[in-house]
Amino acid sequence: MLITVYTISGILAGLAGMVMLARFNSVRVGHGESYLLITVLACFLAGANPFGGFGRVLPLVLGLMSLQVIASGMNLMGASQHLATAVWGLF
Repeated sequence: MLITVYTISGILAGLAGMVMLARFNSVRVGHGESYLLITVLACFLAGANPFGGFGRVLPLVLGLMSLQVIASGMNLMGASQHLATAVWGLF
């Protein structure tokens, strides 16, 4: 099971790299690190255990929607992306 999980993870990481290459026309090793805060914050808002465990899909979707509302509102107000990231952290 562990080998299967690592294999699927590697295949999906390669697919994500191809999609980002097609979108940005360049490749950088740490390009996906900017999405780490969003992922951890969404899982935390959904109530998932950070040390492993299970979560539910509906709270995760609601958490992601609330983060998107914050980001869209900050963008409409003309705030910088760094300020939006700080507000996410406060949220």
